[in-house]
Amino acid sequence: MGVDAMWRVFVCALVAAAAAAAREINEDDQIRLPRLFHLDNYERCLGPRDGLYCMGTVRMSADKPSAAFNFIKDYSSDSQNFDRTLVHRGYCLSSRCPSKEVNRTLRFERCIEQQALSPGIRASLESISCKTHEDLRVKQRGMDTPQRIMLGVIVVILFFNVIGTLYHLATNGEGKSKLLKAWSIQSNFARLTATYEDGDPRLSALSPIQGVRVLLLSLVIMTHAAEIQYKVHLYNPEYFERVLQQSVTMLIRNGSALTQLFIVISNFLFAYSMLLYSKNSQKQLGLAQLPMCILHRLARIIPVHLLLVGFAATWWRQTGDGPQWELTVGAESDICRKKFWTHALFLHNFIYPDEHCLLPTWFLAVDMQLYIVAAFLTLYLMQKKKRQIPILATLFIASCVMNFALAYVNEWKSLLYIMVPENVRQTFRGISSFSQFYTAPWGSLPACFMGLLTAHVHFDLQEQGYKISKHKWFEWMFHLTLPLYMAWILAGNAILEHTTHVATAAYVAIERPSFALLAAFTLLGIANNIDGRLRRAWAWRGWATIGRMSLSIMMLHWLVNVYIVGTRRTLTEASVMSISSDMLGTMFWTTLLALPVTLLVESPILRSCTALLS
Repeated sequence: MGVDAMWRVFVCALVAAAAAAAREINEDDQIRLPRLFHLDNYERCLGPRDGLYCMGTVRMSADKPSAAFNFIKDYSSDSQNFDRTLVHRGYCLSSRCPSKEVNRTLRFERCIEQQALSPGIRASLESISCKTHEDLRVKQRGMDTPQRIMLGVIVVILFFNVIGTLYHLATNGEGKSKLLKAWSIQSNFARLTATYEDGDPRLSALSPIQGVRVLLLSLVIMTHAAEIQYKVHLYNPEYFERVLQQSVTMLIRNGSALTQLFIVISNFLFAYSMLLYSKNSQKQLGLAQLPMCILHRLARIIPVHLLLVGFAATWWRQTGDGPQWELTVGAESDICRKKFWTHALFLHNFIYPDEHCLLPTWFLAVDMQLYIVAAFLTLYLMQKKKRQIPILATLFIASCVMNFALAYVNEWKSLLYIMVPENVRQTFRGISSFSQFYTAPWGSLPACFMGLLTAHVHFDLQEQGYKISKHKWFEWMFHLTLPLYMAWILAGNAILEHTTHVATAAYVAIERPSFALLAAFTLLGIANNIDGRLRRAWAWRGWATIGRMSLSIMMLHWLVNVYIVGTRRTLTEASVMSISSDMLGTMFWTTLLALPVTLLVESPILRSCTALLS
């Protein structure tokens, strides 16, 4: 079965699951519950001069025994449901609850008690954000210092691109200055779209990896499109309370380990390129090259990373408006400003770990931290000429055992067990399994070692002239990797039945390494030119261009998707169609925006640093 056919089957199954989820909703229960979300008309409220619109969350309580409140608590006690003791409201206080009360908090609480809650149930404020007519009319009150700095950085980048492009035109692309040529838009576009078919055949054989990257990025964007809808005001929250219980949604609940393929690929390409460079240049590499390796990595990641985090911290908030804007974009922009320095040091997964600025950037922190480990280990083994493969295999097994011990002691669980509606809505705030394992480097350490191990195995086989592709079992294993990925993901339905302490810790220890092992077979099959529909689909040259923009796409898609939902004036009706619409819109605008970010920022700065370091 081809990739396109499997994708169609999955989408059809997801639609069927959504329909089944809709049928399972108990309408009587929903009637007895207060609506979880509500939004009054935003523009109409703030039109008059005395307009006051407040977005807030309150927690319900009862001063005396209440059957209504007991029902709400019982419903919320099921982890598969949202916490219904919280209600989220966007109220036009000036028209819905006219009052001379100056205290907005007290006024908002009273309004919710009057308008949304049963008699005898009290409301205590958890969070509130209000806007007046004047706030809407005067949206921008001048630039602050961080905004000026951000604007200055963008102007400087554009200036260098103009100078480099003019130099390219003046010299017909044959100028001698590597620094000026690095900033030529024409030159960078040519490099972005080049196929390099006449290069080293061993590296050319790896071109389908770009197709794998694009497929993984598509799955990440799809998952995040669904996740972000959990964070906005929904017309039908019960949809998400039921759909995650359907078997086919295991791709979301039990598919998070697919991100480990990025780690395996990254470390495989690094180690393999170092081994090839050492062989071709006849140079003995060692720890003396470690600083240069780290500087080269930083030169690739830091510019795009800090530019987009800086944009999120400064100008993102100014790009839109709406009742949910402060709840989504505004709140995350504040976190980005608070955590900017932690992003500059790639420590944002350790410092304030429950507060997320551009959630996917946890991967960049982990990738950078593991890159230092991988670079040190690779160069050390090359310098000492130790038995690399046995050592790396031992480290892989040891890291799995270590994660089992850590998971057992700290009671960590896989996302399979903790991905429930309220956790997703709050981005797993206060859940140690997420902040201390999922986004921590040791959680991805086995994948790092597997990437290095795969590179050394492949290189040694090439040096010995051994054709592993001649074995039918290996060819079959390569063709079975995609079905095995899907089988492992769907096996989550059976795994969920095992909830003992040992079982959950064991699953933490083997989940990601299992995906890493399958990724190793995928990479070896690609590198050894195992033919098939899968490889031919991944080898399409168009994927190479998109794959080279993967860093920009990974960073931008969250900005774009949150912007799309944050500008909505009404409740979002959760469905397969609405998630698909968000996903496709995000993919289109992200790819469109990733092109200038790659051409004007990532590529020229990386080439400039390479020219200076060489």
